[in-house]
Amino acid sequence: MPIMLCCGGFAPMRIITLNPATTPSRIRQLAGDLLIVYENAGQNPTQRQSHKAPQKSPTTAHCFVPDGPTMPKIRAAFAAAACCFATLSCAIAADAVPTPAAATRLTITLAGDTGLNPTNQTVSPNGVTDGGIFQTWADTTAGIDAIIDGDINFMNVETVVTDRNDLPPDLKGQSQPFNFRMHPNGLKHLVKTGFNVLSLANNHSMDYGPGGVLESLKHVGALRGHGVLGAAGVGKSYEEASRPDVFEINGHTIAYAATGILTNDLPRHHAGPNSPGQTSYRSAEDFAEVRRRLVEAPANLRILSVHYGYEGYVRADQKQFDDFRGLAADRDGIDLIVGHHAHVVRGVEMRGKSVIFYGLGNFLHHGTANITGKGLCRDYGLFARVHLAKAATGALEIQAVEAVPVTDTHRKPRLMTGDAGNKRIHVLNYLAAAIDDGASGAMGMRFTPQANGSGLYCVPGAEKQGGKIGSLCKTFKPAPAIPDILKGAIASSCSR
Repeated sequence: MPIMLCCGGFAPMRIITLNPATTPSRIRQLAGDLLIVYENAGQNPTQRQSHKAPQKSPTTAHCFVPDGPTMPKIRAAFAAAACCFATLSCAIAADAVPTPAAATRLTITLAGDTGLNPTNQTVSPNGVTDGGIFQTWADTTAGIDAIIDGDINFMNVETVVTDRNDLPPDLKGQSQPFNFRMHPNGLKHLVKTGFNVLSLANNHSMDYGPGGVLESLKHVGALRGHGVLGAAGVGKSYEEASRPDVFEINGHTIAYAATGILTNDLPRHHAGPNSPGQTSYRSAEDFAEVRRRLVEAPANLRILSVHYGYEGYVRADQKQFDDFRGLAADRDGIDLIVGHHAHVVRGVEMRGKSVIFYGLGNFLHHGTANITGKGLCRDYGLFARVHLAKAATGALEIQAVEAVPVTDTHRKPRLMTGDAGNKRIHVLNYLAAAIDDGASGAMGMRFTPQANGSGLYCVPGAEKQGGKIGSLCKTFKPAPAIPDILKGAIASSCSR
């Protein structure tokens, strides 16, 4: 039987139905509406719609919250929160709603560096002006809206989020610093397009000092339960900045953490016991703490975001191999390790059950360079789609990865389709060779070019999966050799 929610001591009554598909984020949203579980849920729908709530005081209204094995306790907790927010009297009752089974498939999309405003520019609630050209939020994302289609959609928010133009910039000891800030309406728009997991840890999180990071936390926090499932990487204290975010999606519990470099390792940007900031990826102690807390979080999938990489270099460095592969994947077993910062795409590796993206490049970042004329290896960003399936053990296992090249990332990103996209897939496969390491057994991921310009990798046996994964991988063949006609141009463009 569905659970009927209504405004307990108020009239007219507003009816909401919670069924097994109702998500915790939706229940959190309902909690904000002072909803309680109404007693006579057995009435037929017509009677319920016209019924007036009893004129009780909100402090004495009765509340029934489902509990026990018939409904996840997290949902019961959120329903109880809604109830107790409106009344001081709550009773626990069993309910006939069955526990919903966890979805057998999950898709995660990944986007790199993102920010909707050029450096040192005032923010506007209506859109962004870059190079004297004004764009609405919708116009800015028109070319990529359709691809933000996962259950989890990740991006690195490489900017302060604020509606204030009076915040003093932190000059960071530089003569011409880049200071990025984005209006909250820009973030709301990105969330509306589908982004729901955010990294806030990067070298621009503190561009407007402690006041700026508190602004970001405020505006991101306002979107929790309204699109945002998880956000991590900065906090009002070191404990908060190093804390993983844990959330539920489609019956699966996801743990997510983020860390990144600090500009010039400035101590004032580092979160303290009682001061805002972020953790430092360059600190072995910080990196260990972020990973420890992520691994210890109760979850059946773990995602780690790391903002790091020498800018402009397309090859992963030894620190990344040691940390991303050696520590995060091999030692800790983290499922998805997502790197970004270098403004160029680096290779991808599958390591056991883990997938490592050494660098996604830019996605949509006003104020960054126009990359369109920089050659095959540097004129695109990588948008990725990771497909997972539930194993017999209940764990989510990665079955397929799609690579989607994106360009014009400095202003209005668009997909690279057809032959243009396929050439960048061959670039990714060239970079995979730099990851290969016979001694450690490392093998870079090779993608098979697709007709639409994307690339596809499927693990052996993925074609036997049902649904979208089976359809994607049904005719999958391993990646072909790089065409001879491209080898010279790719090698030259990828020389560093």
